[in-house]
Amino acid sequence: MYVLMGLFWSFCAFLMLVAGLTFFLGDPENSRTLFEKVALAMILLFAFYWAPFLSVAAAFSFQDASLHKPALIIDRDGLLDNRSGLSVRWADVLSAKPIMSRSGFWGVSLQMRESALLPRSFRLGYPLLRRRKVGEAQIQCNLLSAPSHEIVNTILTLVHKNGGQLLPTHPVFWSSVPPVVPQQ
Repeated sequence: MYVLMGLFWSFCAFLMLVAGLTFFLGDPENSRTLFEKVALAMILLFAFYWAPFLSVAAAFSFQDASLHKPALIIDRDGLLDNRSGLSVRWADVLSAKPIMSRSGFWGVSLQMRESALLPRSFRLGYPLLRRRKVGEAQIQCNLLSAPSHEIVNTILTLVHKNGGQLLPTHPVFWSSVPPVVPQQ
């Protein structure tokens, strides 16, 4: 699955670069109207802004595909994310919140008791452009061998059993814990 994601992100980055290059290699007589020049300049800026991010996403996908060990290991003491090198003990987690996507659970956001407990890693938040709070790690749970809702439920259960607080996905709309109920 990671290989397909890598190919998809590579294709998107390639399209952005092709769109940018058409600006320079397009019309040799330069007979474009002012509107066409402005539109092409906007496309060029958009393409050259997104191409590096898409290239990094492709590189990470290919790196994840080449892992020779499990991407995510969860046990009763903590979790180990071999994709980012994140190792978390459940006792160090202050709160956990599920992260939803259009197709269901994407992963879990863990707020640590101390930000010094997190390693310095570019990959602690998988959506590359999503900003994280200080001391927050986002664990991607989709695209793994187990269903993402089971992984999220396991993480939330273990955080809750070890004294962590469960936060709702959308605190504005919900006044209770998330729909994932911790197991006994």
